[in-house]
Amino acid sequence: MLPCQNTCPGFHSGCHKACAWWKTFQDAQRAEREAKKQYLRYHNERCVQVSYQLLSLQARRHAW
Repeated sequence: MLPCQNTCPGFHSGCHKACAWWKTFQDAQRAEREAKKQYLRYHNERCVQVSYQLLSLQARRHAW
């Protein structure tokens, strides 16, 4: 279901393919998804780095 289907007075089947509002809406959604991905990628790298650092600080038993 399209978000503008209930509120757009000029809605008809297939109109979203040429609708300027729909294109800007899709562009905004795409930009928001990309920003979220970048945020998650950045913080995932930091968490992995900290995890490796904490693992390297653990005392290890020598296997002789």
